[in-house]
Amino acid sequence: AVLKYMGQENVNRNEAQGNMDAYMANPNDWVVQKLEEKNNGAEKYDYANANMDSEQLVLTGTWVLILIVFGYFFVKDAIIGNWDILSSNYATQKNVFR
Repeated sequence: AVLKYMGQENVNRNEAQGNMDAYMANPNDWVVQKLEEKNNGAEKYDYANANMDSEQLVLTGTWVLILIVFGYFFVKDAIIGNWDILSSNYATQKNVFR
């Protein structure tokens, strides 16, 4: 699909890959964007460099790291039995809050 798009639209590989990724993720919005560009002269959206803001990438990476650490401790505690939520006194049963 990327090579076909490159040939039809006469664009480089990065731009074609970005457009095909956007199309596969949400075909309806991609088609609307392309029709707006073609018929109404809307500014061409750069799918090849979308979501490349360094500040946003750092923020996303930080959140991912926090979630991975939280998930690790949650799964570890669940495996060793600290989260026995089926019993009536699960908060004090295995010294969860030590």
